[in-house]
Amino acid sequence: MNDDRVQDSFAAVPEEYYTHREDGSLITQSTSAQGIGEMLARLDVRPGMRVLEIGTGSGFSGALLGALVGERGSVVSIDVMADLVERAQKLHTARGADNITVITRDGAEGAPEHAPYDRIVAWASSEMLHSTWADQCVPGAVLVVPITLIDLPRSNAIVRAHRTRNGELAADRLWSGGYVEMHPEVLDQWLVPPRGVDARSTDAQGHPWWISAVWSRNGDGVRAAEALLAELAAGAEEREGPLGEGESVGDFHAYLYAARPEGLSMLGLGARGWAPGHSSARGAAALLGDGSLVHSADTGSVEQVHRWADQWRLTRSPGAASLRPVLEEVRGGMLVRAHAAVPA
Repeated sequence: MNDDRVQDSFAAVPEEYYTHREDGSLITQSTSAQGIGEMLARLDVRPGMRVLEIGTGSGFSGALLGALVGERGSVVSIDVMADLVERAQKLHTARGADNITVITRDGAEGAPEHAPYDRIVAWASSEMLHSTWADQCVPGAVLVVPITLIDLPRSNAIVRAHRTRNGELAADRLWSGGYVEMHPEVLDQWLVPPRGVDARSTDAQGHPWWISAVWSRNGDGVRAAEALLAELAAGAEEREGPLGEGESVGDFHAYLYAARPEGLSMLGLGARGWAPGHSSARGAAALLGDGSLVHSADTGSVEQVHRWADQWRLTRSPGAASLRPVLEEVRGGMLVRAHAAVPA
């Protein structure tokens, strides 16, 4: 976070006032200060701007935006969770931050009654750049949004887009990163994605295991996926992954999202979290952020992940820094897909 204006906003807003309850407990829907700072630096908010924030959370990021736009600007923050909205509005009002309005609403709808906006930022991963957002922006407006890159949940990146003079959206940059899924209703858990999961199971400790894979999206596939998850939940194996010292797991994941090889899957791995990898009806292997492989007894998927790593090296190991966003128009907005430019 090397943007002076963003640093000044952090100095002006008391973080724990927003991120912690009166009893000292942390608000679950709180983003790290570093993550917020990076997003705000990419957003490039200026005094006097009108900003739409999607995902109110603790209210801290909205307060920072309020400091960045100043008295001549305004911030509209929306969230599906009414209790968070009410809490944030009370905290803003108590601080005298009267340039911030908080509304209970599905993020995909935006807030047309307060439009147009110069900037839009989201703190939840969206399936697309919604046309409603573009319609509520002025020409030249910038949007910084966590986005799903492929038809698998949590295959996320951060996209920066802008509205052109003719009203269309164009995207120019992707970064690694993401947040929980954007959703129109209040969820009671975040461990399992609200959409895109093809089968799920639970281990003896109550941790969820789940899979999202093209091959599992029919009757026989669902049954095979359920059996595979039951096997993994009962006793998944773990071994050293295919990447060597100095090779980035994040870059390899980014390459997979751009290359979209056959068999690419997203797996929920109980207490280990989730990770992309390969799966089939016979077995599965997923590469965790620490570089280890969690896999089934059948090692065919382990071998496939190793082959993918070899292919990645042959293309000079492109990663997050070389991803380029490509927009695909669909009903309701624009999908964002990633293309990897091979380093020279």
